[in-house]
Amino acid sequence: MSEARRAIHPSNTRIGFIGLGLMGGGMAMNILKKHGQLAVCDPNEQAMAPLLAAGATRMASPCALAEVSDIVLTSLPTPAISLQVVLGTGGLIEGLAPHATVISMSTDGIDTVREIATRLSARNIRFIDCPVGKGPTAAAAGELQLFAAGDRNTCDSVHWLLSMIGGKIDYCGPIGAGQAIKLANNLLSCGYGALISEAYAMAKQAGADLDIFCEALPQTAANSWPLQNIFIPKAFQGDFSPYFRLSAALKDYQLVIAMADALGTPSRTARTVLEYYEAAAQAGHGERDFGALALVNNPELLDE
Repeated sequence: MSEARRAIHPSNTRIGFIGLGLMGGGMAMNILKKHGQLAVCDPNEQAMAPLLAAGATRMASPCALAEVSDIVLTSLPTPAISLQVVLGTGGLIEGLAPHATVISMSTDGIDTVREIATRLSARNIRFIDCPVGKGPTAAAAGELQLFAAGDRNTCDSVHWLLSMIGGKIDYCGPIGAGQAIKLANNLLSCGYGALISEAYAMAKQAGADLDIFCEALPQTAANSWPLQNIFIPKAFQGDFSPYFRLSAALKDYQLVIAMADALGTPSRTARTVLEYYEAAAQAGHGERDFGALALVNNPELLDE
């Protein structure tokens, strides 16, 4: 069996995880509980605390974590941070042994994952582009949808590990294909918010019963996951506690447009949606849930 197809026996595999935020924390805890071993690294001590209490091993830097890991997973907020953690001074690339594997669970865009894959490949280090679908609740339950991309044999060799955090694992194609599926998903799911904000403002201005708006629309073709799970039960009730932060949605929409530009595909609607996210971020809502997009047209929903 070739090195690319060889999977180290799971019980002997040393796993590391970097990035323990809303998504990464849940993924890491599932691996620790199911695998029994995990090295972790995050600048936020509070984020690391539950994992350390459960038996994870603290590592001081990405390089130090890489030195004691056969497979490293990352869940990081921006492409710049991913590049620094993996390729920068003191990064994973300086500590990983040949034939080690890096699995990026981040949404970083095609250019970033291709650059990481190329640089790691030159060191004979394997790389999987594997952004995730669903949110923190699914991450904690081990029921994420995973969009794996890269060498098929490499993806197959870590299926046992990915199954600890994902309820459904899809092989999407070569490096970058996972990003394309994830960003297409967010183009739609985050884009609905702009229309929902406008629809709510229109019904409100007309003097319509907004309880009927919230009751009727989910029963029609207007229904969507954000409408039913974010805007009606949370945003329209003044609850903007983060499920998926608006700043992350803004970053993803910027990546959507960059990808569309690079591929030469249309992005007219996406650019309009991006204006909404930029306006909400400029108004100071970046750390709130992406349902705060409703505040652009309905500022009275925020009762502080």
